[in-house]
Amino acid sequence: MGYWDRKKVLVTGGGGFIGSHVVERLLAAGRGVRVSVADRPSPIKRRNLAAVWKDVRFIAADLTDAQDVRRAYRGQDVVLNLAASVGGVGWNSVHHGSLFRDNMNVAVLALEAARRAGVGRFLVVSSACVYPRDCAIPTPESEGFRDAPERTNEGYGWAKRMAEYLGRAYHEEFGLEVAVARPYNAYGPRDHFDPERSHVIAALIKRVCDGENPLRVWGDGSATRSFLYVEDFARGLVEVAEKHPKPDALNVGADEEISIGALAKSVVRLAGTGARLVFDPSKPSGQPRRRCDTTKTRRAIGFQARVGLEEGLAKTIAWYREHEA
Repeated sequence: MGYWDRKKVLVTGGGGFIGSHVVERLLAAGRGVRVSVADRPSPIKRRNLAAVWKDVRFIAADLTDAQDVRRAYRGQDVVLNLAASVGGVGWNSVHHGSLFRDNMNVAVLALEAARRAGVGRFLVVSSACVYPRDCAIPTPESEGFRDAPERTNEGYGWAKRMAEYLGRAYHEEFGLEVAVARPYNAYGPRDHFDPERSHVIAALIKRVCDGENPLRVWGDGSATRSFLYVEDFARGLVEVAEKHPKPDALNVGADEEISIGALAKSVVRLAGTGARLVFDPSKPSGQPRRRCDTTKTRRAIGFQARVGLEEGLAKTIAWYREHEA
């Protein structure tokens, strides 16, 4: 019998970009698995879950409300907590207080509800934003609590650090079984393409496909990132929850590292628009370099990314043109 067989699993934030892919992954992971989604209802979330809507139980919930959270957690064997408030580097750099407040509120309510409901296992979904600006490249998990998080993501980064800490503390004090995933930048179908809060790949794809020329790229193009296609991202979260049930963070990411300038050129090339690039150093570019050290995760659970950046970008551009353009 597999781990997920006949489990009752709750995915908070399961109607969102990443959450909907996690739900699909879970439904394929075990026989008789019963998946519930706790989220604010909206047409976009219904669309994200369209392929599996009849196979899940949707719980309309405000995950910042203690009563709603407790109601959603009743009777669950496993909870994957994907509920979060976050945006791109521009949004994050001017909303430190609200991002810290909102994400800490979600984490505190979630872990307390899991404890009260007797949940068997809880996944803390952290972020590579916990790492400091001058972290080693590639970045090992051991640097997750060194110095302060990089300044442009500081509020969000501290909230994710504290969620990790709280998960460990609940494990030690109350015996709650906790796993911790520390994922890198996600992209792919169903991403958030809203210009105010989108991340870099979604923002570039929208602007390129919508005809922006010249294409204005934030920063000088030299900052680097490790990007993870959303299907790999979802598989990584599910595998951390299943195979590493201890409050010991695992990076979930890809080995690839690409500069923002090279990324923008790739998006223009794959979209076939021929747009000219103009860099704007007055805009924030965030962490100078970000590259995932995947060593510990490979050894612990055997996880590796399967979808390369070129393939993933092409799939995301095609999805955007079919569903959003």
